[in-house]
Amino acid sequence: MQALIRAGIAFVITLVVGGLLVFLIGRVAGDDGTQRADGSKTPSPTGQTPTDPPTTPPLPTWLMWIPGGLPDGVGPSITAVPLIRSATTATADIAWLSRSLDASGLVIDDPSDPYLIPLDVTGVEPSFSAFVPDAARSAIDGLQPGEGLLSETAAALRDVGEGATLEFDTGATVTVTGVLPDETMGGYELLTLRGTAEDVGVTHERYVLFRVRPGANPDPLSLAAQLLPYLPADAPVYAVEVRSPEKVTYRRANDRELPLALLKRRFGEFAGQLDPQTGELTVDPEWIQDHIVDETLPVLGSVSCHRKVLVDLENAVTMLEADDTASLITDVGDCYDPSAVVDDPSGVLSARDFGAAIDLNLAGNDPGEVPTQPEGVIKTMMKNGFGWGGKDAWPQGALFRSRRLPPPIEV
Repeated sequence: MQALIRAGIAFVITLVVGGLLVFLIGRVAGDDGTQRADGSKTPSPTGQTPTDPPTTPPLPTWLMWIPGGLPDGVGPSITAVPLIRSATTATADIAWLSRSLDASGLVIDDPSDPYLIPLDVTGVEPSFSAFVPDAARSAIDGLQPGEGLLSETAAALRDVGEGATLEFDTGATVTVTGVLPDETMGGYELLTLRGTAEDVGVTHERYVLFRVRPGANPDPLSLAAQLLPYLPADAPVYAVEVRSPEKVTYRRANDRELPLALLKRRFGEFAGQLDPQTGELTVDPEWIQDHIVDETLPVLGSVSCHRKVLVDLENAVTMLEADDTASLITDVGDCYDPSAVVDDPSGVLSARDFGAAIDLNLAGNDPGEVPTQPEGVIKTMMKNGFGWGGKDAWPQGALFRSRRLPPPIEV
């Protein structure tokens, strides 16, 4: 399935804003049914974008990301759009943790060779601090090379905090200087300056935070249509995701997926070995033995999933049978399929890598094509904790991924 996804990327032109799905062929339809031209030229990048003065009351923060990553120069260029006042572009990738130590020097994480722990890391510019709550600005402004901030979930998973040391497979180390709320961190586990992120292997630009001019109240779809021409014509995925401030909890790339930290909290953290050439991910067999279960279910047949997801799938099947709509499911695909590909539209690591996603009705729902998933299947799966991939900017109509939140962190 992953190979099919990667093969189909170049053939889709789509746009999603909030819960609205629009398929683009040269033009974008607005809410009023009028047509807006995409434009034929890619505007030139404007260079470093300005930030809001510290004395300016914070304006609501918007989010933009592109499936598979931002093409070079797109992030800084969007301030050429008249409505956009300021913007900051961030990198994000999976970094591979080889060891961690707490503030006293006690070793906390030390996975057995050849395995490493995947860590969801974002690298930010100094301008990023203007886009977070006032209480967090000093922590971000104070970051120096080789330092980083953990999210509350990451700190709880590691059982470390300020003063901890994180060691990575690249040979670089990061000293933890503080812990911030998950929402402030965009759901990422570790936040560093971009140079430090590059040292640990995080290099791809993934998302942009931006603010519109005072008094402006743009429609997200209209704004996304204005951003689409900033993609180069040869972009692997000609699609833009835009989120208005009230529509998003975690300002991050691939925000339709649960952040990796929350997947870890619910399904358990694993260590693995990545083949960077193929994206093949070999997960520690002990984790697989503890969490992945093979079971035969009515309607779905034989599936291999995380044991916690099997409960949700069983409930979904029961509802389909009770509604006499089970016949709407004609074929079933992968549930547990670990891989880590840097330009995967779903993100480098996602629910599928935890056995927490499943493909239903693959026939007629090829990745990147207009979905044909029956409404009854979508509603039933959503009632049982699954989000549907058919609403993505690069639609995956067969994909249902777990969106059920883990229990709150115990303080």
